[in-house]
Amino acid sequence: MPANDARGDEFDLPKSCDVLIVGTALPQAVLAAAIARRGERVVCLDAGTSYGDAFGAFAATTPARGLFASDAIDGENAWETFGTCVDAKTGRVDDTASRRLRRSANEDANAPARGYSIDLNAPRLALGADGFVETLVRSGAHKYLEFKAIERTFVYADGVARAVASNRSDVFKDRGLSGGEKRALMRFLKAVHVEAMRDATGRRRSGKSGEETNVAVGAPGSEWGGDEFQTTKDDDDAEGLRVENGETMDAFLTRHGLSASLRAAVTYALALQTRADCAAATALEDLKVYILSVAKYGPQTGACLIPVYGAGDIPQAFCRVGAVDGATYVLRQGVRELDASTTISAAISTGGQEIRARKFIVPAPERSSGPLLVHAVCILDAPLVAEYGQMLVVFPPLSAADAQTAVIRALQVGSHTGCCPEGKYLLYLSTVVDDVNVDPYAGLNAALDVLVRRGEVSSTASAFGADVEKPEVLWGTMYKRRCGHLDDIECSSSNVAYCPGPDELATFEGALRAAERAYKALFGDDQEMFPLTEGEPKETTGDDDMDAMLED
Repeated sequence: MPANDARGDEFDLPKSCDVLIVGTALPQAVLAAAIARRGERVVCLDAGTSYGDAFGAFAATTPARGLFASDAIDGENAWETFGTCVDAKTGRVDDTASRRLRRSANEDANAPARGYSIDLNAPRLALGADGFVETLVRSGAHKYLEFKAIERTFVYADGVARAVASNRSDVFKDRGLSGGEKRALMRFLKAVHVEAMRDATGRRRSGKSGEETNVAVGAPGSEWGGDEFQTTKDDDDAEGLRVENGETMDAFLTRHGLSASLRAAVTYALALQTRADCAAATALEDLKVYILSVAKYGPQTGACLIPVYGAGDIPQAFCRVGAVDGATYVLRQGVRELDASTTISAAISTGGQEIRARKFIVPAPERSSGPLLVHAVCILDAPLVAEYGQMLVVFPPLSAADAQTAVIRALQVGSHTGCCPEGKYLLYLSTVVDDVNVDPYAGLNAALDVLVRRGEVSSTASAFGADVEKPEVLWGTMYKRRCGHLDDIECSSSNVAYCPGPDELATFEGALRAAERAYKALFGDDQEMFPLTEGEPKETTGDDDMDAMLED
């Protein structure tokens, strides 16, 4: 990829540009690509040694405490490192353990050469029909990425993780649901599908979306009855989806006759909501996207997608798009100071060179208070469930710990993603903590107790059954940072915009919305990122292109 990553005194940087961007986090990477596409001269500076910032990746042998020197909070309590292969004094994998972790890769000549690539901002998911995937295709970033589908999603309740029924076939086969629950869930999900298809058709006809709706076998329209969504009865059912003002998702689903267990599954595993008091209006729109995503790229694919080689490759894919359109990327170079009074001058911290620009995009200042994003990542010696390499486990609020006020998501990925050697697995967990007076890691520790063994003989049974042996954690770390928010986006003047850090959403939609808002703040509310040019055929959401991105 065309980019400068040398020291500042080893090359000459441009003396001027239209837009100077600080950092290569996902919002900045999307913005750089979109602005370069419109013909502006873009220079993107990143003080780090790799792309992605907080949306990037690191190796298992990296000392955990050095990863977020500027973002770490609460001093020493910002990191905890654990596992049977970790040197407790340094927080890193020692030489013997490092050889153990890589042994399977060394023995297999065909194993991934990258070893471990661990995302800093995981778990994060893409949905086959969401706006982020559409942006990947419209921008061309999809050409540099491959995806795999999540094979199974589970919801944890009462000490047991149960598979989630997300389509008609799963509902019929689920022996854990009563006949009444099956009928209620089928009726509700079909009504959601009817309205989702109607909305998608309306967007397509109005030109607000490039997506072409289809109901071919295996496509979204076939999962809940194909063209039946046009019947009067189904229209009446969909009409019943009206949301009351201020109604929560739990109250909305209760009104539709769903049991407590079904309400949890729909809210947290299908609509992918984070909090118990989530608004029904927002959750319903997210549920529509999920329903349209099921089997979108074939009958064997689910709704949720994860990038091969990890989500850290996504910012770099957008950087490649920007580079093709003329953007300049410079690693190991930060901004020492700037003056936004008229034009902007930025002094490069290493070489001291001044770059003048008309517009400036910088990371939002770190919040001193507010919710915490809490993460854990582990290397496992075996999968959670033998049948699945890529799987998601959702812990609804209060299901894992008494002080758990937000959902806990646990994502397992295997060697087929290229993120770890054959025979090893990565397990990512994340949650949101609001109360500064509670142990921020309590919820994740409780979830880990029912999923894995951490060196000692565990007395807690596996969430997947008493006869299931829990995998052992070879290496793991926990860390936290302040949660980013769209409210962090503002223009301090007409030519400076801020980009927030990772938010509490399960998907990449928050980063996309942040980029869109900053783009409109700088260039006008009527401006669209990656617009279709006149005479250019409408993109589908890449059914053909995305098929090529999905690995078998």
